[in-house]
Amino acid sequence: MNMKEEKLNPNFIVEEMWSHLEKSIKDRNHDFHSAVFTNLDKEGLPSSRTIILRNISKKNKKIVFHSDYRSPKIEEIKKNNKCLLLFYSPVLKIQLRIKVLSTIEYCNEISHTAWTNTKLMSRKCYLTSVAPGKIISNASDNLPDNLKGKEPEKLQSEKGYKNFSVVTNQVQSIDWLFLSSNGNKRILFDYSNNNNSFYWINP
Repeated sequence: MNMKEEKLNPNFIVEEMWSHLEKSIKDRNHDFHSAVFTNLDKEGLPSSRTIILRNISKKNKKIVFHSDYRSPKIEEIKKNNKCLLLFYSPVLKIQLRIKVLSTIEYCNEISHTAWTNTKLMSRKCYLTSVAPGKIISNASDNLPDNLKGKEPEKLQSEKGYKNFSVVTNQVQSIDWLFLSSNGNKRILFDYSNNNNSFYWINP
């Protein structure tokens, strides 16, 4: 795959990058539909997991995913909200390393709106009786027996709202890398402190 020179215009890169992120919200087959989210745990060590992209705002430079409020990462983010999102597409040959400031939305208008738009099968994840990360005696998801292999009724699903939260990530910078046998290309877009600048970087 060879990137044409006109596609190395920073404005083109920005438009294409956000376009792919937006497409990936509804296209579960898009490589950017999932990403690796990293924060610092209570011991100050990197802690990473795969998240599913739920919403983005190019205008406001925000990236959104959902989380169980009982997850250890929620308290960790509250203590240190400097986090990182890593996207990679083997199809596009593009990697995005995105530094963010993360905010937890819980039992407020933002979380309620997101919950209202969440499908029943996705709501099912928040109906577990045991918090994520807890040690258990055997391999189990600890969902109610009547939900094995099926989605909950809407009324039952509402019980999961108390465990639901939205993680909103304010983008500080995006490190874009294009991999090619004809020569890798890398550029940093800086949005911190109301900046809107870019710098070409040696790959």
